[in-house]
Amino acid sequence: MPRRTQAERTRQRKEQVIHEAIRLFGQFGYHGAKLADIAKAAGVSEPGLLHHFPSKEHLLMEVLAERDRLDREQYDPSLPRNDGDPLHSFQELAEHNETVPGLVQLFTVLVAESIDVQHPGHDFFKQRYRGLRQRTADFLRKAQEHGEIRDDIPAEDLVILLFAMMDGLQIQWLYEPEKIAMSRVFELFLRLLNGNNAESPQNPTH
Repeated sequence: MPRRTQAERTRQRKEQVIHEAIRLFGQFGYHGAKLADIAKAAGVSEPGLLHHFPSKEHLLMEVLAERDRLDREQYDPSLPRNDGDPLHSFQELAEHNETVPGLVQLFTVLVAESIDVQHPGHDFFKQRYRGLRQRTADFLRKAQEHGEIRDDIPAEDLVILLFAMMDGLQIQWLYEPEKIAMSRVFELFLRLLNGNNAESPQNPTH
């Protein structure tokens, strides 16, 4: 095997730090997670961690950017639709999230913490929600114009209901994943938005 270059080793160390930061921020929150613990888990010294991420705030921003990148890989309603279903990508995201409970916990904990205007993630999440609402409302409005989803609720309100359902369902699922089938329940919610008013499946399983 060829020896790794310095750039490759640096990239691997940074990826490992971000990986452990995702886990520990998700477990203890931004304020509860310690840089020393993240560095130890990643196999680097704390000065070594600070060489790549000058502060805990810088590390948090990298973690949030990585979380968003992973989400964008799963959630993109502009991609070609499966079976003509404009809501398919939302369902795919819910199904994907069931496989990454650590990332879901990270998101949930940091969103709650960042309501505080002094939290370093406050502006990030505020702008994130604002941008998501705008883009998704535009998408839903076009789907309404094509008769693909119900149009008796304004798209601007519909998108708020959509994200409220997704975020709230994630909280309940994190508490009792063995009792709550998140993606199945979310699918039932999406059926309420479907313009075809499809009947609920008989004896659904998940």
